[in-house]
Amino acid sequence: MKIIQHFINFISNIFFKLDQRLIYIFVEPKRYPSNITNLKIINNLFYFLKDLKIILLLKETTILIFYNLVNIFKIIYLPLIIVLYIQKKKFIQLNFSQIGVLHEQLNFMIKQNKLNGFDSLILIPKNSKFSYIKNIFLNLKIIDNIFLNIFLIPLKHSSLSSCKSDKIDNFLNENFELKLKAQHSKIYNQYEKNFNNSDIFSLNKDFLNKEEKKFVNENKNLDLEKIIIFHHRENNFNKTSDLRGSQIYTYTEGIEFLLNQNYSIIRLVDKNSTKLKISNKKYTEFDISNPLNQKSQFYLINKSKGFMGTSSGPVSIASLFDVPILETNVYGQRVNAFTNNGSYTLKKVKKKGEILTYDELIKLNFYRGIYYSRQKLLEEGYSIINNTTEEIFKAAEHFDFLLTNPKYEPTLEQKNFKKFLPEYMELKFTKSNIDPNFINLNKRLFQNLI
Repeated sequence: MKIIQHFINFISNIFFKLDQRLIYIFVEPKRYPSNITNLKIINNLFYFLKDLKIILLLKETTILIFYNLVNIFKIIYLPLIIVLYIQKKKFIQLNFSQIGVLHEQLNFMIKQNKLNGFDSLILIPKNSKFSYIKNIFLNLKIIDNIFLNIFLIPLKHSSLSSCKSDKIDNFLNENFELKLKAQHSKIYNQYEKNFNNSDIFSLNKDFLNKEEKKFVNENKNLDLEKIIIFHHRENNFNKTSDLRGSQIYTYTEGIEFLLNQNYSIIRLVDKNSTKLKISNKKYTEFDISNPLNQKSQFYLINKSKGFMGTSSGPVSIASLFDVPILETNVYGQRVNAFTNNGSYTLKKVKKKGEILTYDELIKLNFYRGIYYSRQKLLEEGYSIINNTTEEIFKAAEHFDFLLTNPKYEPTLEQKNFKKFLPEYMELKFTKSNIDPNFINLNKRLFQNLI
């Protein structure tokens, strides 16, 4: 029986890896992320053939075959697609390879489907490392049967029966310009307007009770009513670029300030995280590389007063639960902080030795799409500067104010910053605001925008 089970897992994993490869494609040689088409796959095939990259050529050939098989089955499945459409049900083209993109897509694909009048069906096979979320969420309709996950792949990749990733993700064209179908900020705002106090992401009661007992047993010194979750993305985490990373030492003073305001701080870490030497009984580090703790982080974030950190997996969970977020070191044109009492700071950008104003960056089309490609940044001589200790400390001060003053009215400078941003920038529409202290510390960089 074990041999049979291993064989089933082996075959199914091949299908699921191919399934995930149909969600987007990196187009060679510029390597910009885009929605997948036959033309783009063939482009890659010629590129790999020309450079004699045989392994990549074989992989891309397999993708081409699988992609067209799925397209054929879309036609065969047309009666089922029609039935689902009549019943107002749609799948979501979910990427379950990483925790961050998984929960970002859960959040906005489900909301986009709902805004379009459809209930969402979610495919996450039980042999996936994230299959446990079926036991966490109360109202999500998750199909975890392995056979059904394979059988229903064509429906997941049909625009008639699924919310596809190109409807909510930032893809680029060959000129490194964003192709936006529906901005996250606009989806969030419209969903809140239409379905205020929605319980779609409510947690399972048994899960909540179990996690509450675990928390009480393991955290005698922490106050559950005043928890702030902190998560910092290490530079070059998981062999990715340093664009979303930052320096951990720059957070120490901000954390100590929040501790002095009588918050309890839980820092989410993994086995490779740099430890912080903070001697306060209300500060603890929680290892989410432990499978049991991976599930517990949902409870902790859901119950928290606020979330402080960088763009990474855990912040997408905070966004899904509408937890107030202080997002530091933002380098792109969108944030995960969507609520009125959310806040953010921006990274600075240098070109040829000079730190550019944000107005200059907009005029250079940096936020139009260049920022999204590490390769393009290097080619054009851009470098990214992380937030300083002072910027994060001041942002933490303001975040404390937001958490205790939910009816905060943005300053004129904060309003003007949004007003003068171009329409394609999500920062213009999010209900959160740029940290006013960050503006005050960097007045020159906000010329013509405030």
